[in-house]
Amino acid sequence: MQCPACNGVARDRTPPDYDGIVVGCVSCGNFEIAPGYLDKLRALDPSARGEILRKAKHLAKFAGPRIDGRCF
Repeated sequence: MQCPACNGVARDRTPPDYDGIVVGCVSCGNFEIAPGYLDKLRALDPSARGEILRKAKHLAKFAGPRIDGRCF
């Protein structure tokens, strides 16, 4: 798969019962995209996508980074 944040090489690590996406990217690391946010992320230019992921990583305290409404 292609990483939705950086367009690099990534693995889809989404569990079968999850509606969002879990990404394992060589460059970005592991992160989650909440249901309904993949298209919003893809609509942004690459630098803005990187900023969204940076916010998600900053907001992550006990779990892995998650892109959701708090990041936009």
